[in-house]
Amino acid sequence: FNMDISPKDKQLQPYLSNLCVDQSVRGRQIGKAMCRVVESIAKDAWGYEKLYLHVDLENVAALNLYKKEGFDDVGSRWNPFWAGQAAEIGYYVKHI
Repeated sequence: FNMDISPKDKQLQPYLSNLCVDQSVRGRQIGKAMCRVVESIAKDAWGYEKLYLHVDLENVAALNLYKKEGFDDVGSRWNPFWAGQAAEIGYYVKHI
């Protein structure tokens, strides 16, 4: 990837947002592949050591994917108005 943002801005951190896989192709490891591409860009192209995300804790498939990929729950929870029917949002981080 040729996405150099040097010098790295220490105030910014990479954030995985809105990863979606169409229901008709789920189970083919597409979500896993997309996570790994984002990690590669954040680490190899941009030089960051952590990747952050938020996940609806009722979205079991997404939560399981992120846990299997090594994301750790940092324990923050809230019910933002913009989350719609999402009852609780979890904040996760992965050291890459």
